[in-house]
Amino acid sequence: MAVKRKSNWYIYFTAFGITIAFVVVAVVAFRWYLFPEEKTQTGVDSNSGLTENYRPTEADNFNTLFMLSRGASDNPELFLLIEYNAVENRIVLIPLSSGISVKSKGMTLTDIYGTLGGQGIVDVVEDITGVECESYAMFDQNVFTDIVQSFGNVKYNVPKTVIITDEINAEIINAGDKLFSAEALFRYIMQADFGEGELYRFNIIGDILSSLINQNFRELDSARLSSFFSSIISDCETNANSQEFSSHLASFLYLVDYGSSPAEYYIPYGEYTADGGFDISDNSIITIKQKAGLL
Repeated sequence: MAVKRKSNWYIYFTAFGITIAFVVVAVVAFRWYLFPEEKTQTGVDSNSGLTENYRPTEADNFNTLFMLSRGASDNPELFLLIEYNAVENRIVLIPLSSGISVKSKGMTLTDIYGTLGGQGIVDVVEDITGVECESYAMFDQNVFTDIVQSFGNVKYNVPKTVIITDEINAEIINAGDKLFSAEALFRYIMQADFGEGELYRFNIIGDILSSLINQNFRELDSARLSSFFSSIISDCETNANSQEFSSHLASFLYLVDYGSSPAEYYIPYGEYTADGGFDISDNSIITIKQKAGLL
């Protein structure tokens, strides 16, 4: 009589389960070897320092729009396109004439902010320059001076004597070397009467703000960068978020370690129009794109 063999299906099933479990454990245990791009994605180690193998790529480049007003309830008067080219360790400050929007929108940038807010400004700047802005932030005097005060003063050679006036006081800033505090810096770029037109004022603004960065950027670390960004998130009108900051932290730290006078400025050139606008030259737009690493 034939003997019926007992089925061993449960043995195979158990072996299959163990094999699957082993594969899962192996993938989890060796994921950094299997997927090395995840290891170097942030470039920041457990101590919030820069990893040795990190190098910035074009993905770390970004552009943002900075706006500055005199008071929290005021519309901004100063507009800066800030291009951060992480690959070249370069920050380019580009003051923008409020009139660049007249031709395309029928309003100045200040008017557009009053109607459409910061995103409306971003849309116009992107349309005219062809440079996509990752974020924007609108500072008032208090936020600006608080951040600059914690960042550092700036030594600057004032090219000519100017008068700063407000509704109450008048102040004279003489030509020559001067140490600007945060409050003095704000008054100088926002209230001084330079008397030589908008483009001259933009050159002063670009020069002194880039000097501010170049004189103080070496003192930055993860903690200070996080503090600055937290102040922006909590005290400014902005569409920036913590994920954006985290994605660029490594490139900021790389700039601090390896940059050399990274900040510069560029003043767009063009023509003022009869309707009060400002048409940026096509060649100037090309330069703006080049500095952003787009060409």
